Order: sequence, then structure tokens, then C-alpha cells
Amino acid sequence: MKKDLLNILKCVGCGQSNWALKADLENEREIRQGEVRCLSCTRFYEIRDGVLLCLASQLPEEVAHEKEHAESFGYLITEKGEKHPINPQTIREFKDLFLSLPAGDGSHYFKPGGSFDNQAGNAERFFQTLDLLNLTGKEHVLEVGASFGWASWRFAQKGCEVVALDVTHYLTTADLYFEKDGTYYERVMADMSTLPFRDESYDIIFSHSVIHHCKDLKKLFQEFHRVLRPGGRVVALHECAFGIFEDKSGKALQEAIHEGFNENAYTLPQWKKGALEGGFRKVKFHFFSFIEGYTYRKKLRGAKMTLKLKLALRIQNTPWLHALLNRFSMPARILLRPKAWMIMAFK
Repeated sequence: MKKDLLNILKCVGCGQSNWALKADLENEREIRQGEVRCLSCTRFYEIRDGVLLCLASQLPEEVAHEKEHAESFGYLITEKGEKHPINPQTIREFKDLFLSLPAGDGSHYFKPGGSFDNQAGNAERFFQTLDLLNLTGKEHVLEVGASFGWASWRFAQKGCEVVALDVTHYLTTADLYFEKDGTYYERVMADMSTLPFRDESYDIIFSHSVIHHCKDLKKLFQEFHRVLRPGGRVVALHECAFGIFEDKSGKALQEAIHEGFNENAYTLPQWKKGALEGGFRKVKFHFFSFIEGYTYRKKLRGAKMTLKLKLALRIQNTPWLHALLNRFSMPARILLRPKAWMIMAFK
């Protein structure tokens, strides 16, 4: 953590921004150990391994459950079937894997069934999203649910001032990125529904497969609206969504809930309603090409060239036909199964 972070911090206890900083250990980059104390209510927040810990003493039950489950569930599985719990030691041991996120290095970890198959499968859409945002490098970005922080790293590489927020210790992965190229971003352990930041602190709030865990979209978007500057935007990529007529009692959803994750089956109209009721003036949906998604997944898996794959590649390389099919797929995706979509809400 750097001292400048205090300029946008707000105490989650009393809501004030009157701070005293104690640095017990520093390096040339940041404060590694210490504490930040609120002079208004005497609450203090520990700085541990450069991460500012701003979790409330009493977390909402679903958030506490999610944190506990995420930190105990995750592990890397080697080709030999060996399981390595994802902790600071494992992150350091397998640093090359984490440095290659999200696309990966082509190893089994990034292929279907691998530890990072979800990140690899959505990597292309993430980089497309970066391009769509037309970043100037002057934006202040908050990533909620940052996990290992690879997205925050990419935003910071673009020149943005970035804060990665998560409820897990995975935030310490940032040290690998800092050592790799010197790019820096802040890390704050906090609940995305109770952000420890002052009003109008950010230009962009970014999330990747995270905010559908929230049980109250209106309240969450209200909090996002509060910390965004006028003209700011929420960019939520690859969130869980269901078609209006889709069966919401599916096996995958129920298994995730049973395993301890807070999964919610929102439809696109419900997403839009949550953002508008949260105060946002405009909501847009962006649908990524389902053809590109199909060919990318096949490439990732090293699939053989089949007639179906040849046809998909032919369509992808025929711009007018590709655009036509993508446009005509939208009603079906809204009604039956969205997949490969993004929501943008504008303040």
C-alpha cells in the first residue's frame, strides 16, 4: 500500500476519512506492514504484505461463507493429479502459471478441466473488452472480486490508477506482477457491497464473473454509483445470467450452490433493473460473437478440424455473414441462454 491510497479511503465503521498511518515495514515500492487508524472512531485496519485489510469485523453471512469457501476450496492439480492448495507458497512455486493469466501457457492447467480453464476460456473476451473501453491511461479503476489480480495488472499496464478489491488472500499474487515489470496497483481486502472508498473516487468499476454472487443487485449498484465519478461506468464481464425462459434449476447452478458459492440466477432484464434502480442513467448489453467463442474454445482444446469447425471458421472469416448471425442470435440469447455477454452501466 502507498500513502496516497488514504486520499480516497473511507472508514467502513463511521464513514469518515480522518487517518493516521503507521508503517512498520517498507520497501522501495510501498508499505508492506503497518496499520491505518481512523481518528474519528479509533477503528484500525492492518496492512499485511502490502494489502490493506478493510473487512468489517462482522461480515454478512453469505460474504463470510464465500470467503471461507473460496480460500479453502481452491487448489492446483498437476498432470500427475497432485493437489496444491492455493496459498502464498503455491503462488510463488507456480509463479509462471500466474504470470501467464488469463490466456495461459498452453499447459493442461488452462485446458478444459484444468485449474485455470475458466480464465483461459474467457481470456479473448477480456482483451476484447480492454480494447472496447478505449482507455486513455488516466482512468481510476476499481476491480471488484479481483482474485489473483491479473485483470488489475492489465489495467495498470495501460497506465491506469488501479485498486484491486477482493475478500481473499489471493491478492498477494500482485507481488509476482510487480517483480515482473514494475507495474503497480493497490490491493484492498473488503466486501464489494460495503466499499471503503469516498464518493466519486473512480472512473471505472470492473468485474469478471463476480457480482452475480450478490443477493441484492439494487444495493450493490447503489454502492457502485456512489464511488463512481459523474460519467463513470460499471463494466461487468462474463457474469452469470439466465435466459428469461431458461430452466434455473440446472445441475451446474445447484452444484455450485451446494459447494458453498453464492450463485444467483438473474436474467438480463433483472440485471438492467438492478442497475437502473441503483441510480444509473443508462444500461447497455454487449454480446460477444458466439462463433468466435466456439472457434476459440476448439483452438484452446487442440480439437481436430471437423466439418462443423470448418464451417464456423468460414463464417468467422466472412464479415457480413458473421455480423448478421451475431445480430440475429441476440433475441434467442436473451430468451434462452445469454452466454458471452457484458453489461455496462453509465452514471
